[in-house]
Amino acid sequence: MEPGIRPATPEDVHAVGRNLRPADRDEIRAVTGAPPLLVLPECVAQSRATWTMYGLSGEPVGLFGVQDVFDNPDVGWVWMVCTPTIERYPFHFLNKSRELLPVIHSFHPLVTNHVDERNTVHIRWLRWMGFTFLRRIERWGAESRPFIEFARLQPQCASDQSEPSSERA
Repeated sequence: MEPGIRPATPEDVHAVGRNLRPADRDEIRAVTGAPPLLVLPECVAQSRATWTMYGLSGEPVGLFGVQDVFDNPDVGWVWMVCTPTIERYPFHFLNKSRELLPVIHSFHPLVTNHVDERNTVHIRWLRWMGFTFLRRIERWGAESRPFIEFARLQPQCASDQSEPSSERA
């Protein structure tokens, strides 16, 4: 079996939650103040779509998804957590996650969230995925730690954009 991505199952959520990367576990606690095994099922339940990244033997090595934000259909929150095993599959993960960007943007043209400033792996991944870092927030979440707000706007095809009018008012 080749590493890949599939829709997440409750078993995947539990397996990943039990074995999170320390930076991901720290980020969840910093935001919520709660243990990951309590937070992740709720996060998945609130998501429009959630995927599992899996390794060679089908073992779950990460989860990511997109949640609706507020009552605005144009905006979604993206999130991701991984186990240390993800580091065995960097190229598969990078390529597959980039392939899912159009799917994520089919739900919401604008996706955003906040990343713990200490989570350098996720910051590098977000930059590689084409996200823009908007601002550093000095005190965010339950632990009031520094977080970085990020966003990505769905790219528009040239044919989708209306042409400027040649008429003058």
